[in-house]
Amino acid sequence: MEVEVWPADAEVYFSDERYADPVNTQVRFDAVVYNAPTDRVTWEVRDLAGGPGAGHIDPSGLYTAPPKGTLPHGLTDVVIATSVDDPLRSARAHVSLIGRGPEPAPEPLIEVFPRQTYLYYQAGNAPDHNEFIDKSNKVQLFRAVLHNVGSAEEIEWLENGIPVWSSTVPWHLYTAPIMPDASLRVVTITARLKARPQIRDDAKVKLINYRWPGIVPIVYL
Repeated sequence: MEVEVWPADAEVYFSDERYADPVNTQVRFDAVVYNAPTDRVTWEVRDLAGGPGAGHIDPSGLYTAPPKGTLPHGLTDVVIATSVDDPLRSARAHVSLIGRGPEPAPEPLIEVFPRQTYLYYQAGNAPDHNEFIDKSNKVQLFRAVLHNVGSAEEIEWLENGIPVWSSTVPWHLYTAPIMPDASLRVVTITARLKARPQIRDDAKVKLINYRWPGIVPIVYL
């Protein structure tokens, strides 16, 4: 009695391979048993060391590749067909598993807009005339745009590294300080995920004064 399996060698992609056609993640094996009452065989999958294989084969001989997971590219499974009439008679075929697996999950990202803005202090020191500036030029609405992040995740807003509030609403209204401060010329507005603070983005506010009539005279020496 002799058992023969075809194909003797096959190559398939992992079942979750990113660009593979699903048909290329399976291969059908056939077995012929010579000098036996029947052609009936049982199928199993083993690794090269004789342990359980990575893939799966059904009673008809259809082998299905496993997901990539931590399995290495080029892993070999051994498909074994064993005669039902004589379990001591079997034949083997080899399956090479190839591919890189599924597309990596996109990274979560947060972006703050506008990236940079200029605002006037609420009031200025003489001879500044910030009272002539409309209030709309003393506040800025910042928006956080989330990518690959759930809409229910809380956003924490910071001004120069100090948390000011948090919410699932992706907006923050910044109001310029009342009076000029030599140490506060630029304010960093930060939006970060409260549960994952490493996911963050910054915007800049540059604070300025207004002096009537708004034109700096040129002095000729």
